[in-house]
Amino acid sequence: MPRISIIVPIFNVEDYLYKCIESLRAQTLKDIEIILVNDGSTDSSLAICRSFVDKDKRIKLINKVNGGVSSARNAGLDIARGQYVGFVDPDDWIEPDMFNNMYHTISMTNTDICICNYFIEYPQRSIATLLPFKQDILDRADIVNGLIANMLSGQTLDSGELLIMGSVWRLLIRNDFVHKHKLRFPLEVPLMEDLVFVVNALLNARSVSIDNGLYYHYVIRRGSAVNRYRRNLYECEMKVFNLLNEALDRHGVYNDLKDRMDYRYVNLCLNVIANEARSTDNLCFRHVVEFINHRCVDTKLKDILSRLEVKGYTFKKRLVLTALKREWGIFLYLYYSGLNWLRGRAFSK
Repeated sequence: MPRISIIVPIFNVEDYLYKCIESLRAQTLKDIEIILVNDGSTDSSLAICRSFVDKDKRIKLINKVNGGVSSARNAGLDIARGQYVGFVDPDDWIEPDMFNNMYHTISMTNTDICICNYFIEYPQRSIATLLPFKQDILDRADIVNGLIANMLSGQTLDSGELLIMGSVWRLLIRNDFVHKHKLRFPLEVPLMEDLVFVVNALLNARSVSIDNGLYYHYVIRRGSAVNRYRRNLYECEMKVFNLLNEALDRHGVYNDLKDRMDYRYVNLCLNVIANEARSTDNLCFRHVVEFINHRCVDTKLKDILSRLEVKGYTFKKRLVLTALKREWGIFLYLYYSGLNWLRGRAFSK
């Protein structure tokens, strides 16, 4: 039995895959298995995977029809033999001592899950992202009120609030814990599937260890899911929101995190509006504004905003929340169109 199984879901990432796999092969912890799951790639990704299988016996290859990242990760979990399980996305890369150090941390602390820090890699700069905890081990209260709460939303709706990215690639998890709690990635959502998995895992955890090392390099690239327009974003966001609601309720912590879920819902609506303002297809201006206006009159959103005290928020956030309350669809379209343009320019620098 290897100490760690590392699962890599792969779909059309030929330009990044070689660097990713080489960073796994370079791990100072040698007792690992690397599970490459080719999810129906149509570029040379499969050929790259096969070339690595031929030169490293630790690499296992699953070649399957396209089913999405959740089905690919689940396929990897089905065959993972390691004592612990980790995940790496195929367009990212990791430091050589990542899994050695995280293995040491989780085994010494006897925790269910270990979480680490990471770099966000933009084309021209790298930003270190650190966890806010002083303690090395989080108990149940810390997990719910510190970790999960800040994965769901910030403490307020202001931009710049503390948020913890709920990504599975920053975790190392006991494999028997995964099987005991039947943890799997949801097939019904095409994005934020790892947040749903991570929250479910954390809700079942007795304790979580913190490894303060900066090991993972999360690459932001053009064409990635976080940068492109999604036609069905509202439906996707709502599926994730409902799955999170159900998980919190099932574990009896919904009331503790209700404010965070309310903030998440407002941000969900703003994300959908910003996404619509990003559209580059042939939707006419009137239809886009009608869509935004329809989101503004959402009953749940209206209820949350009616109870929201905006005193103390930044001017920009008060302006946006006022526009939501008063259903200023044209203003919101122009605001987010401008914001998307500025972000695009900043990304290209």
